[in-house]
Amino acid sequence: MAEEAVKFKLKGHESFFIREGWLAKGIKNVDNNSRVFISDDATDVLGIGTNMVKSLRYWLQACGVTEERRVENNKREQFLTGDLGKIIKKYDPYFEDIFSLWLIHYKLVTNTEFSTAWYLFFNEIKANEFTKDELKDEMVYALNRINNNSEFSQNSLFDDCECIIKTYYSNKKENKNPEDNISCPLTELGLLSKINSYHGEEIIIKRKPSVDKLDKLIVLYIILDNMKNSNAISIESILNNKCNAGRVLNLDRNLLNEYLDELKNLGYIEVNRTAGLNQVYNTKKHTKDDIIKEYYEQLME
Repeated sequence: MAEEAVKFKLKGHESFFIREGWLAKGIKNVDNNSRVFISDDATDVLGIGTNMVKSLRYWLQACGVTEERRVENNKREQFLTGDLGKIIKKYDPYFEDIFSLWLIHYKLVTNTEFSTAWYLFFNEIKANEFTKDELKDEMVYALNRINNNSEFSQNSLFDDCECIIKTYYSNKKENKNPEDNISCPLTELGLLSKINSYHGEEIIIKRKPSVDKLDKLIVLYIILDNMKNSNAISIESILNNKCNAGRVLNLDRNLLNEYLDELKNLGYIEVNRTAGLNQVYNTKKHTKDDIIKEYYEQLME
C-alpha cells in the first residue's frame, strides 16, 4: 500500500520575504485583536498593502507565533501560540535578541505542512553547495519524494527557492533596487552565503553558524524538542535526523560536539561516549519550555 502524501504549501508568502519589524507588528496586533487579518481595515491597521497583509498572515503561522482557529460564522481568527508567540510577546516583543530569531528559524524549517520548501531545504537536501539550477532540481526531487509524486506547481516551488535565499542571504552591494535593500532579519543568522565559481556561476553555500551568534541553549532546545517523551537520544540522531539540531542549524560533527560538551560542563545534559554509545541524556528532566524561560529571564535580571 502506497504511503499517504503529506500536506504541503507553496508560495504562501505572496513573493514577500519576512520584512524587518513584520513579526513584531503582527504579534502586537494579533494580541490586540484576533480578527485583525479578517477586518475591513487590516491594511490601515497594519500599515502595509493588501498582498503584504496576506504575506504577514502567512509568515506569522509559518514561524509558529500564531495559529488560526475557526470561530463563529466560520471565520478564521489568529491567536498567539502558547509555546512561542506568547513567550516572545512577553520577553522580546521587538525581536531585539538573536535568540528569538533562532527560535523563529527552527519553527519555520520544521513546519512541513505550512513552509514546505524551507523544510525541504534544511532537512531533505544534504548538499551544502549548489547553483540555483541545482537547487531547483534538488527541491523538485525532494518534494516528489515526500508527497508521493502528487502534482504541484514547479514555478511556485522555484519562487520559494528564491525566497529562501532572500530569507537567509542579503548583499546590499548587489541590490540596484532600493526595495531590495530591505533584508530579512533571519539573514543575521549567517546560514547562507554566495560565491562565484571559476566559470562565473553563482554558488549558494550552507554555512555553519558562528558560535558567537548561536547560543548553546538553542541547540539544547532543539535536542529536547526532538527527544519527545524520552530522556536519551544518540549523537548520530542529533546530527543527522530531520528537524534535529545538525540539519536545521547546519552543524557538523565537530561543532555539535563542542556544544554538547559545553552543555555537559554546565550541567544541562550528560554525554556518554564510552563503548560506542554516543548518547545524550536529559538527566535534569528539563523541557524545551524551561530552556526558553531560563534564557529570557536571565536577560531580564
